[in-house]
Amino acid sequence: MPRPPTMEDVARTAGVSRSTVSRVFHHGGERVSPDAVIAVHEAAERLGYVHNLVASGLAQRHGTQLGLLIRDATNPAYGHLHAEMNRAVEATGRTLISVTASRHDYGTAEVDGLKRLIGQRVAGLFVGTGVTAAEDLVETVSATPMMIVGRPNRHPQIESVSYDERAHGRLIAERIAEAGHRRIAVLSAPLLYSRVFDLRVRSLVERCAELGVQTVPVELLPVEKGVVRALDLAREEQLTCIVSPVDYVALDLLRAAAERGVRIPEELSTVGFDGLSDGIDLIGLATVKLPVAEVAREAVDRMGELLRRAQASPGPGPEGTPSALHSEQAPPARHTVHAGRFLPGRTLGPVPETMRP
Repeated sequence: MPRPPTMEDVARTAGVSRSTVSRVFHHGGERVSPDAVIAVHEAAERLGYVHNLVASGLAQRHGTQLGLLIRDATNPAYGHLHAEMNRAVEATGRTLISVTASRHDYGTAEVDGLKRLIGQRVAGLFVGTGVTAAEDLVETVSATPMMIVGRPNRHPQIESVSYDERAHGRLIAERIAEAGHRRIAVLSAPLLYSRVFDLRVRSLVERCAELGVQTVPVELLPVEKGVVRALDLAREEQLTCIVSPVDYVALDLLRAAAERGVRIPEELSTVGFDGLSDGIDLIGLATVKLPVAEVAREAVDRMGELLRRAQASPGPGPEGTPSALHSEQAPPARHTVHAGRFLPGRTLGPVPETMRP
């Protein structure tokens, strides 16, 4: 079996010194001419050379790498969070590496992903998933600064910067009530599936009760069957609006409604959450847009503070005990939330005349 290419091989192929190759990979090409940078990368690609940051110990020495555990990048909310986190981290001169868990995983792959990131010797960890309980995160990560991003969290030992999903649920409820709806269907999923969905739906139902709007729960999972159940129930019970806990479910509902000849919003209204999918404005989906960029920027700023605190704190104690970062003696964790804004759309209309009292 041929040996893997080395830095010396790249230098020889590119016609530069080994120190030049090292500067390209270790220091972003600092004090290297643009032509030489291009030559080094072309040689590395031609040879199949992949620089190993962990093997070089660079991440550990300089603390330049941060890790992000993200969930289901096919979901626009997570895709946008990943992009904004990467942008905010790069602005600090660091780099971001990420591990993605499947939408249909219920926590095991997330814990494994955290362990893989820790194995990469990241200086700090961002957790941007909606499943794994904070208690499990603390148990998995003891000596690395960690922050929850974009999901509900009140754990006293883990800092968080999140979307104000409680406010979002209440906001949607108020817009539905203002449109005159008094009996609606609400698609909901188990807490294990998504803590975000659960908080959105619970706050919406609570606010609807305050406003005199009756909510009828409909099991969401599996999604393709959940939206059909909601449409059937709306027809049978004369419900005038269906609430989806996320935009991709609302889009599935719109497809199912079109196949059945149900006109939106003339016969039935619908709303979603997230407001990040391309073309939402063209579709006219009424939804709440998440403040992703604001959350990402604050999370990265706060991580800088955690890293500075970690440098001034003692390391972990005996095996199996938490570090000062997550111990009961650590300063109380801060939890901040950012509220998004309602995006009006054609899918939320007035109650059909035939269903008005």
